[in-house]
Amino acid sequence: MKYSELKDGYLLRFEKGEEFISGLTAFIAEKKIPSGALWGIGAITDVTLGYFSGHEKKYYKQEFKDEYELLSLSGNISYLNDSPVVHAHLIMSKTDYSLIGGHCFSGKVAITVEIYIHKFDKVFHRAMDAEIGLNLIQF
Repeated sequence: MKYSELKDGYLLRFEKGEEFISGLTAFIAEKKIPSGALWGIGAITDVTLGYFSGHEKKYYKQEFKDEYELLSLSGNISYLNDSPVVHAHLIMSKTDYSLIGGHCFSGKVAITVEIYIHKFDKVFHRAMDAEIGLNLIQF
């Protein structure tokens, strides 16, 4: 991964074959980014997406092994037990231009992935919300 530091954040470019969610999480820890917002585009493969069932309070995961156009990745950075959490959702396009989307657990770069991080000036923490069944941002 290569990056450039900007006045209010970072622009990152992940290389072919890199796992971009774990790479992003490691970068956030290394740079001690307090919290922030994410946007990204690129081309990806070996993606694991999830759908959270509020009724069952659990994620359903599915792997996608083909190569996809990453049309939009958006999300945020927060902390759980002092470790950074990348909460990212994405939309990706298949070769027939149909779309797939969901919560991104992992994925590899097929060609390139470019992600912009906008840094916040404070740290946001997550805690379990028993009613929802997820670790939600606390205010």
